[in-house]
Amino acid sequence: MPLTLNNLTEYHQAVVEGIKTALPNLATVAAYNPAEEQKLNTPAVLLELTQMEPAETISGGRIAVNLAMVAHVFLAKNDVEDIQLSIRNLAAWVLQAVHRNNWGLGGAVGNPKTVEAFPGSFNPEVDGYESWLVSWEQAIYLGAEDQPPEWLPGEIRLGVGYG
Repeated sequence: MPLTLNNLTEYHQAVVEGIKTALPNLATVAAYNPAEEQKLNTPAVLLELTQMEPAETISGGRIAVNLAMVAHVFLAKNDVEDIQLSIRNLAAWVLQAVHRNNWGLGGAVGNPKTVEAFPGSFNPEVDGYESWLVSWEQAIYLGAEDQPPEWLPGEIRLGVGYG
């Protein structure tokens, strides 16, 4: 039986839990809010939904939506000796966690596509931390699947002759 995904909150929570499970040594996994200052313990991953648009509808009557997601990966400069190599490794681990992950939501989400990682726009000498971004696109299917009417037959027999 396919799982039902009712809203974006359920998807977000599943992604948070999936990343926490894949990378249990992260100090913070949470939502990214660019409108307010966030204090966080590192290593950290902050998730952001950057875009959504209608997706190709599949059968079942659910609403298909393509999401563009970004995981902001942060590491404090004083946490490691080689900040550049360490942040790249951390971004690669997050990328691996995202790759082919449906976050335990079964058929309610498609496999992630266009998964990539690239440097963030922070300067460890000035900001005290380094960041990379891991981005991906993922289709989600909102709502319950349509159920066939109960009056439809479960089995039919086809004959070959026209007798």
